[in-house]
Amino acid sequence: MGFAIIKRLTNKPFENSASKVLTITSKPYAEPRWLENGSGEWGPHGKIFYKKPVVVLIGPRTFSAAEDFTVAFDYMKRGKLIGLPTGGSTGQPVPFNLPGGGAARVCGKRDTYPDGKEFVGVGIMPDITVKRTIKDLQNGIDATKNKALEVLNK
Repeated sequence: MGFAIIKRLTNKPFENSASKVLTITSKPYAEPRWLENGSGEWGPHGKIFYKKPVVVLIGPRTFSAAEDFTVAFDYMKRGKLIGLPTGGSTGQPVPFNLPGGGAARVCGKRDTYPDGKEFVGVGIMPDITVKRTIKDLQNGIDATKNKALEVLNK
């Protein structure tokens, strides 16, 4: 769905993230193996092209498919990212059992920008950082939204 939106924000092709996916091996202490997938290219919608300025609000709860969207949007330089760094996890958990009856999950997909820039474990950095304060919270102020409106109204 995210790329269906981005297709309407451009009149040129755009790239999405490159990835590699962890493959399961049953050998104890074996090094993980990764299946490499390059980035993909998507074409513009063709009939619908929203030309006005656009921003994307991001923060630590932005991860998984929302980071896929953010990478494509950021890489095409269509507008500003406003807020805080994203969560830095592409999802795709690989579950496994632990001794003693426990269980764990690790991220089984490693995405990068099309040019190889890493964001897993780090997050996607905003162009404009906006930190919410306790005063904002007490007063019902959404500083990130307000900054976005300020940028769009310039």
